[in-house]
Amino acid sequence: MKKTLQSLVFLFLTIGLLQSCMKEKHETKHITINETIASGSTYSLDLSAYEDEDEAASISHQADHYSISQIDKLSGKNIYHFSITTKFQNTETVELTIGEEHNGGRNCGHEDKTVITINFTIQ
Repeated sequence: MKKTLQSLVFLFLTIGLLQSCMKEKHETKHITINETIASGSTYSLDLSAYEDEDEAASISHQADHYSISQIDKLSGKNIYHFSITTKFQNTETVELTIGEEHNGGRNCGHEDKTVITINFTIQ
């Protein structure tokens, strides 16, 4: 009887955990920024307006041509930098993803994220 009761409790806890994971929503916010920059100049974007403390920023799609395209941590803030020294007639596109940083905890596949697409017109 005691073993059956333990098994039922375990079963109900497992079902409850799975249902709570299924209720999680995946929210993705998309932001598009169109910028015109001069060849040889540097564009900087402070990502703190788009992220919380527990979120990590990364480059999910890199431009085809660039001199600098990276995220630097400056004074505790993630700053994206882009520079190109060659003049192009087309647009360079970079996609940044900002989402929760997972360190082995239970997240049930839940991840809110922000995707920032920056279209650079080079002059």
